[in-house]
Amino acid sequence: MKIIKPALIATGVSLALPLAFQTGVHADKYKTINWTETAPISTMDPSKVTAANDFDALTATNDGLFRADKHNNPQLALAESYTKSKDGKKYIFKLRPNLKWSNGTPLTAHDFVYGWQRTNDPKTGSQYAYLYSGIKNADAIQSGKEKDLSKLGVKALDDRTLEVDLERPLPQLIQMLPMAPFFPQNEAFVKKAGSNFGTQSKYILSSGPYVQQDWNGSNDTVSYKKNQNYYDKRAVKTNHLVIKTIADANTGYNLYKSNTIDFTNLSPQQVTASRHNKAYTTVPSATTSYMELNEKTVPEFKNTNIRRAISYAIDRNVLTDKLLTGSATPATTFSSTHLVKDPNNGEDFSKSATVKGAVDYDLPKAQKLFDEGMKQEGKKNLKVQLLIDDSDAGKRSAQFLQDQLQRIKGLDVSIKTVPYKQRLSLTQEKNFQMVISLWGADYADPSTFLDLYKSGAPFNSGSWNNEKYTKLIDKANNQDVNNPKKRFADYKQAEQIMSKEMGVVPLYYRSQAAFMRPSVKGMVTHPAGAIYDFKWAYKE
Repeated sequence: MKIIKPALIATGVSLALPLAFQTGVHADKYKTINWTETAPISTMDPSKVTAANDFDALTATNDGLFRADKHNNPQLALAESYTKSKDGKKYIFKLRPNLKWSNGTPLTAHDFVYGWQRTNDPKTGSQYAYLYSGIKNADAIQSGKEKDLSKLGVKALDDRTLEVDLERPLPQLIQMLPMAPFFPQNEAFVKKAGSNFGTQSKYILSSGPYVQQDWNGSNDTVSYKKNQNYYDKRAVKTNHLVIKTIADANTGYNLYKSNTIDFTNLSPQQVTASRHNKAYTTVPSATTSYMELNEKTVPEFKNTNIRRAISYAIDRNVLTDKLLTGSATPATTFSSTHLVKDPNNGEDFSKSATVKGAVDYDLPKAQKLFDEGMKQEGKKNLKVQLLIDDSDAGKRSAQFLQDQLQRIKGLDVSIKTVPYKQRLSLTQEKNFQMVISLWGADYADPSTFLDLYKSGAPFNSGSWNNEKYTKLIDKANNQDVNNPKKRFADYKQAEQIMSKEMGVVPLYYRSQAAFMRPSVKGMVTHPAGAIYDFKWAYKE
């Protein structure tokens, strides 16, 4: 998330699909929607989710206190109302009456307390627990300084009333609540499932629109049925939903043309020929592709000149115009476009924070900086390995970057290709030298990007560390938290430090060209958080 948006994974996919996927017609008012994702489900555990497609699946099967609407604004969901104290440090949420889990058991405020405590428990190993920073004792619990989970600032005053206490105001709290790590969890069910929780459909309990039926932990075709115990089931028109992993764009394109699937991502080559098709659409995405340079495994990456040299060697215009036609624009910041406006000037935050010339193409400058950096390190040559997904787009991007970077004399780049899940785990374990990553915004605020690269933050896989940067992030989250203009100014300055020092190497801002069948209506897509929300979708 990470909310990591996978590229098109080039694995073999047979054209022979299950009958339900081929026909998708039931004796219902609306037909089955046959959707696709580009990577298989990794987990259905709300505390352990990191990948974009997993967020989509969890959002299909769950609700939180809030759910994002078609404009990506959080709207009351399992909560029917809430109040906030004048100092912004206490929230009281009132749940809707008679809420139920998909198995018919009551869903109460206690389920939120348990789910939130489990996500913060260091034993769970949640990479998204950092989002709770600012909720009373969350940091202390995650660090192990506080062992008592009940000290987390969340309590059930009764079955329908949830109280949340903060250490400091969190302007982004309501924006975060539609996210999976804030979903309720049924303690009895989770404990009975044990280590199996979230690993197969039979170890999942739903609080949302759909119930997942037949995921065994590794299969590529997963079906969903309408949750009859969902509080808002009248809004759910589709009784059956099937989601297939189709990694190869050509396979997806052919299946769409044969009327087998209702949605498929398009490759850059397919975009050119498809722009005038009535099914052509662009899925918005507040997502940035970037390279992380691991300072733990390659000590030379601690040298700012070497990191800057790598950035200046990349012609992002060629990358986006020639390789990623229709799905990308050159990045000049880590924070994505289409995220949020800067209240100081009304501009898109990424544009406001761009440092002219800091993220650019200049090969002579790249060579000069590399030579200076290597001299400082007492070396002449540097051999590094670039880790990528075994995907069509990933391979094209990696080959392009390899060619670009090896135009720097003295730099030798090899490519290591692994499956998507393995790339995730290797990145999380910091077991790489360079890696191509994607980060999609979880909510509309600069913190969803820039908090990631505080010193010691869990998603700071490259271990970049800048004391001034970290102080600015802390200032935005504490001293200036109630002053939007000062807070955004802090984030802007932090983004500019990252750009000047190349804490990460931005590549491009991503969007996704696709075919979506015109008979599919009501489909909601989000640039931040879960990309696809099927709650209101139906097929005529």
